[in-house]
Amino acid sequence: MSDWLLAQSGEILSLSLQLGLLCAVVLESMLPRRRLFTPRVPRWWQQLAMMIIGSLLARLCLPLAAVSLAALVHQNHWGLFNRVAVPLPASLLIGVVVLDCSEYALHRLSHAVPLLWRFHQVHHADLDVDCGTAVRHHPGEALIGQAFVLAVIAILGIAPIAVFLSLAIGIIVDIFNHSNLALPERVDRSLRRLIVTPDMHRIHHSADFVESNRNFGSFLPWWDHLFSTYLHAPEGGQMQMNLGLAHLRSSEELSLTSLLLLPFRPLVSAQGGQAARHEIAG
Repeated sequence: MSDWLLAQSGEILSLSLQLGLLCAVVLESMLPRRRLFTPRVPRWWQQLAMMIIGSLLARLCLPLAAVSLAALVHQNHWGLFNRVAVPLPASLLIGVVVLDCSEYALHRLSHAVPLLWRFHQVHHADLDVDCGTAVRHHPGEALIGQAFVLAVIAILGIAPIAVFLSLAIGIIVDIFNHSNLALPERVDRSLRRLIVTPDMHRIHHSADFVESNRNFGSFLPWWDHLFSTYLHAPEGGQMQMNLGLAHLRSSEELSLTSLLLLPFRPLVSAQGGQAARHEIAG
């Protein structure tokens, strides 16, 4: 079974993305959390265009997919985990958790390191947050993220099936926690013990600098608790919270061309001034 999953990993991940977005769009339409302030169709064309360009760039520059690299690493017994005998169930669990922790680390670095923030700010420039925001990444950030994941896999020797599961879970959870979906408070509170929920992650997209430097987790919420970056609720409440970046609000600044060129323009901090660097709050 695992061999079949790995052989079909590309098709399965692509289908997971398509079905995840479709389900999220339907649920958001039925149970919206917030009123959207910008038209969905133009925003979604932007998101999809950046996703396609980023995928092509990553494939061109890093032709080896994460699952394929994991298989190569496993076959050659490279990496830390391949030098230690670990039962398969434990190997899968460890692999998924470690990859999620590495995503948390990269996310925090993307807010702290000016070069990384140049690209990551495109993701935060969305004035609304819905499931389409999950695929809104500058092609440069997509390339950096892919290179980072490949490096973690090669150094640690994470099992191929663990890499596949991590990617599959990551796609679905990323769409879920970016969705504009209204969950009952009790459900949200219970889910936050296990996964990052939409209300939890939406705080990270606040236009307020302090709030946007909280809740970095993508899948597991534990890292934010462990490293003191967890924030339960925004100061003004979910409905009144402004999203996006304070210095990027006009349609001209948020056009596809402007967003693609944004990393190469003078860097403006999330606080609104010229920035030499971005500090992680907390």
